[in-house]
Amino acid sequence: MSGGDCGCAVCECASAVAHVAHSGGGDRPSAPRILHSAFTMALIALCLIAGCTRNAESPDADAATDVAERGPLKLAASASPKQVWLADPIRIDAVFIAPADHVVRFPGAEIFGELDASAAEPVGPRPLPDGRNEWRREYTLRSLSAGALEIPPLLVKYAIKRDNGSEPLFDSELATGTLNVEVRSALTSQDSVAAPRDITGTLLPRRHWSQRDWMIAAVAGLSIAGIIAAILWLVRRVLRRPSVPELPEVWALRALSALTTADWEDQKRRQQFFYRLSEIVRQYIERKFGLTAPEMTTEEFLSALSRGDGALPYDKDRLRVFLESCDRVKYAAFQPRREDGEETLSVARAFVHTTAAAALASASRKRGGSERAA
Repeated sequence: MSGGDCGCAVCECASAVAHVAHSGGGDRPSAPRILHSAFTMALIALCLIAGCTRNAESPDADAATDVAERGPLKLAASASPKQVWLADPIRIDAVFIAPADHVVRFPGAEIFGELDASAAEPVGPRPLPDGRNEWRREYTLRSLSAGALEIPPLLVKYAIKRDNGSEPLFDSELATGTLNVEVRSALTSQDSVAAPRDITGTLLPRRHWSQRDWMIAAVAGLSIAGIIAAILWLVRRVLRRPSVPELPEVWALRALSALTTADWEDQKRRQQFFYRLSEIVRQYIERKFGLTAPEMTTEEFLSALSRGDGALPYDKDRLRVFLESCDRVKYAAFQPRREDGEETLSVARAFVHTTAAAALASASRKRGGSERAA
């Protein structure tokens, strides 16, 4: 049984880890080889006991949902079920989608006010096929009052990663609307909260574990231990490899090459294209010249350049035209043509090539002057 034949999460994980473990070739030490064999056998046993299913996840129709979007950013919230009995759990699912260079901070359970709420640990980022990342967080609420329940808006904060590894400023926010849930009560007009009725019915005896239950627990424990050991070994192997820093201009040109003007008739894709184009240029400036461009508006950034003449070896008027053309599409609902997008993309590439060459020439002149002075 393999991940490609079944499609369940356990089998896919076993196939993926086995493929990574085999990639070491014939020079693998004996201990990792034994670890790999034991780990694979434990996963196969877990699949045989637990069983493999191909049930695809389908969205819960009995849920109150709301979505907020801003450019390539998307925040979706859902509350299920929409009708719940008093004190029963209400599940809140929050999903945030953003470009790969963003980070997100979900709110805690205190955002729901006086409701009995708890929050699970955030999950993500998970890469999506369109190049963006997805983060999730789950909350559990309980209402002790019957009637219409209005769940407060879910507000998340996000920012763009900093290249120096410092904590980014989560000064940008995106929020959904309120979610409405109906809380029902089993009490009738003849019931009283102060005088509850006696419990009726037979209480079931406590269930004892069978031999099969203990076997399942033992195999699961061995599988988890094997997975942890394999992950630790793979992480140690990856950490031994030296990392080579990527030049800012190489990163920028690669990111610009990934942009495309396909599906140009879609207004959202046009806005997303110019949004991403502007962000790439701003992040390149920060990485190459140390100017905090992504944290400024266009006017603030251009004003900072005018105060620091010579910090950026480029025609500032041409840079102004480029940034303002992107802002017109993002914020002024300007309808560009495909030719406008391709021309703006060419201007961004020329900007990267010109500034990188100028910076290299300046560094060479400084080295030559230092050598002559020495």
